[in-house]
Amino acid sequence: MPETRQRPLQQAGTASRLLHEHFLRARREIKGPIAAVDSRTMFFNSAAAGILRSVDRAALWEWASRELTERSEHPGSYVVLPSGARADHCQGIWDGRALVGAVVWLHMAEPPSPEDATAARRWATLTASERRVAEHIAKGLTNREAATLLSLSPHTVDYHLRHVFQKLEVRSRVELAALTARFAHPGQGS
Repeated sequence: MPETRQRPLQQAGTASRLLHEHFLRARREIKGPIAAVDSRTMFFNSAAAGILRSVDRAALWEWASRELTERSEHPGSYVVLPSGARADHCQGIWDGRALVGAVVWLHMAEPPSPEDATAARRWATLTASERRVAEHIAKGLTNREAATLLSLSPHTVDYHLRHVFQKLEVRSRVELAALTARFAHPGQGS
């Protein structure tokens, strides 16, 4: 590795170095498309280069971190990413007891319909707070009930919900529930 590429890795934090080390090891040992991802970075091998896009990083990390920290709540889950790639298996990268990254196995899902691809891209634009609000509202909670569970003010939930409706281009809670069922925890229990 050239010195110019080594220096940033040496200056990076422990989490970044761990992510890179695990990626290099996985790339040598695992055949097929894989990625190593954390909250800021994504490495992927050449097999994944044809199916994975940078826009997938946030959704992939959210799914992997939820899968690794709440495994019992979401058995058998998978995620179809905005690019159409599908991930259904991951291995955590830990620094002591802290999850710092994940190695994820990928494959191409069925080609999404243009409507599904558009909806997935829109879902990927939601912030983590907006997703949590959307998921609670999609379960049938009122704004006030969601606010209580999320330790937010009802005004803040209203604010996030307006943004969710605008970003997803939905007009009702029923439409929101349908989209949330497809993209929040796709494949649960299947």
